[in-house]
Amino acid sequence: MTFSRALTMTTCAASSSRSPSSFPLASRRRASATPRRRGARATRRAGNGDAPRDGEQRVSDEELREAIRECRELLEEATRMAGEQARAELTASFLRAPDGVESGLTGNLAIDMARVQLFFQGKGMRQWEAERVSRTLVEIDSVYHDVELLAVKYDRLVRTLPGVDVKSMVATDARVMATDIGVNVERMIAMADVFPKGKVPSMISEAPRLLYCDDLTERVERTIDCIKRVYPKETDESCMCAIIEEPTLLFELPDLNVFKERVRIDIAELPMTTQEMLVFATRNENE
Repeated sequence: MTFSRALTMTTCAASSSRSPSSFPLASRRRASATPRRRGARATRRAGNGDAPRDGEQRVSDEELREAIRECRELLEEATRMAGEQARAELTASFLRAPDGVESGLTGNLAIDMARVQLFFQGKGMRQWEAERVSRTLVEIDSVYHDVELLAVKYDRLVRTLPGVDVKSMVATDARVMATDIGVNVERMIAMADVFPKGKVPSMISEAPRLLYCDDLTERVERTIDCIKRVYPKETDESCMCAIIEEPTLLFELPDLNVFKERVRIDIAELPMTTQEMLVFATRNENE
């Protein structure tokens, strides 16, 4: 056995034979305090469960649910604002003409249509809606290839048709982009003489054709007559309420050939979409 190995074994034996009193005082204090602290925590957990500490107040389930609800509302608001910001930036980027191009036209029809589509997506339309609107506008007039002129016309519609959801209106019928702003205002005022003023903006949003309809009064009378031929018990007042509820009936019922053939009409003889509109519009009177 070598001297170094013997020295190591002697040192280990001496260390193991030490009593606790031979350790430094600080070490003994730490060793004795640790079990007591652990024991106290275990006792609190076992005896009181989740009881709050001194100075703390327990949150009730109702308060917790309210806090979660507020957090969700904040998250939804932040998501909405982020979406609006992204759409605004997208619109701004596609309103800028490429370098060397003075107008909103690039000279490439496909690119111009894509810019028009992205402009409407920036206004909140879904992709398929924006694609359909851009295609319709290109078919109406080549002037609507220019996204800058289109943006000016869109903003004018927003300013001159207060309360109207212009985005939904254009998505429903892109032809309203080609209407005269002054005539639109006159039509809106004329509608207020026929229908309740508060209902006019929503009616235009659902049935944009009202802005370029030249025979509104006649159509109202013919539509009322058609409704009565399907539902004889309906009154003029209830028929008017149905038209306000579903303004597209003005352009569906009077032009159906079935009303030109017979006086009494069964609702089953109408097209399915027209049936659905009519049933929905008259649901309160026929329940």
